Amino acid sequence: MVPINFHQCKDKLRRVLLDRKDSLESEWDPFIAAWISYALGSDGAENNSPFAELCKKMLRWVEEGNLWEAHRNLGPVAATLYMCKGWNKGKKMEITAELSRIVQRLNADDRWSPLRDPEQVYLLALGLKSADEMIRNHLKSIVRHEIRNGPLRRRILYIAALKELGDEDISFPHGDPQDEGDVIAMVWSAERYGGDKGLSWTNFNSIKERIALEEKDASDTQRILSIPEIAMLYEAITKETTDPDPKLLFENFPLHKRIKMLCGDHFKNGKFVSAVFEATKALNGKIQEVSGERSKSEVELVQYTMGSSGGQRPPLIRFNDHLHKRSGKNEQDGLKMIFEGVFKAFRHPKGHEPEDSEIVLMDAYEALEQLIIISYLMKLLDKASLGIHESN
Repeated sequence: MVPINFHQCKDKLRRVLLDRKDSLESEWDPFIAAWISYALGSDGAENNSPFAELCKKMLRWVEEGNLWEAHRNLGPVAATLYMCKGWNKGKKMEITAELSRIVQRLNADDRWSPLRDPEQVYLLALGLKSADEMIRNHLKSIVRHEIRNGPLRRRILYIAALKELGDEDISFPHGDPQDEGDVIAMVWSAERYGGDKGLSWTNFNSIKERIALEEKDASDTQRILSIPEIAMLYEAITKETTDPDPKLLFENFPLHKRIKMLCGDHFKNGKFVSAVFEATKALNGKIQEVSGERSKSEVELVQYTMGSSGGQRPPLIRFNDHLHKRSGKNEQDGLKMIFEGVFKAFRHPKGHEPEDSEIVLMDAYEALEQLIIISYLMKLLDKASLGIHESN
């Protein structure tokens, strides 16, 4: 399965969001505007002119529009309270109070109530998270009742609303996603609230060809995502590109197959020292295999097989066919020093110090960086040519 190109995917989502933002000029829809601003806001407010422009329009709508004529406006009003700065304090308090009163009067048993719509309720939770305790408790009690049934996507959004309202102890539901909407909700909740990112993105990778962002680009077999789904996916990808999950990086990076096979379980289980240690042993074994020299090991093996530092002895393992040229010789010498450095800096401390020793402790990113270097060297050995040592 081809790994997800997160940056490319984000660019496509952003173009769709910006196109829909521009279409609001001719056909204003506060619900769509709320979810687009939510998505764009995941890039931060600084130097984010599309987000700032949309927030100004939403503020103007709140201050000038007939807000309370349709219940569909309640979530967007709440989203404006949450995302848009520059409010007059008195006006903001007035809007919050009126929104709270209307939400308390809503009939949750009415099938058309916004309280039965998780996309509306999530926006309400964002806007009322700083409201008084009475309205927050009222909203939480309704949400807890709605969580009991419905598709996975619906339950995830309701649980996210509870978390925004301060219920940190509640957990997201487990289960196999039944459709594309469930998968998108899973990656969003994993990125925003914490969860198994690797599994969630694996699920997304399996359905990404079955979704389309716009009707004009969709085939007969593809499902067109709604704006809230696009917004959730955009936020999830933004978080993953900003703070990538190292285990997901390990899975997606084209490491040498031997490194991925040997180190996978160690890395995924957080045994980063062991993962790198196993990789250095594999590198040593690969040099022995390529050179046929098994009586020497590690630094001594490198020095014997890749050429003497003074150039008196031609290398047994050659990384290019231009050793008669200065540039070719420099490359050979430089790569040889990298091989030596890996064994001195990566292998030896890990082989002689306890795993919890300060000198060998590392986080996932440092371990991955070291594995990438070793993987690169393994690939060089796959392509190296074999020379002949001249007898002394």
